[in-house]
Amino acid sequence: MVPGRASARADDLLVLIAHGSTKALAELYDLVAPLLLALLRSRHCTGDQANDALVGAFARIWRTAPNYSPGPHALDWIIDETQENASTGVPGRAA
Repeated sequence: MVPGRASARADDLLVLIAHGSTKALAELYDLVAPLLLALLRSRHCTGDQANDALVGAFARIWRTAPNYSPGPHALDWIIDETQENASTGVPGRAA
């Protein structure tokens, strides 16, 4: 998917997630998880830590999606939420 199209699709999905769509969350995961996992692996020592942080990031995205303001910055918002989760050490399974 072209980055601009991915961002536009992520924006649409975040709006749906904010309204409780688990299907949209799964689609967002498929769309951005490889990017986020690479980002997390660059910041964590082990693959297990990165995988746990990824789970935590999606739990955080699920919880905070109602705070998302739609626009062309969806990927930036997702990355910020992922980094915030990683820096606070929020357990992935504590959703």
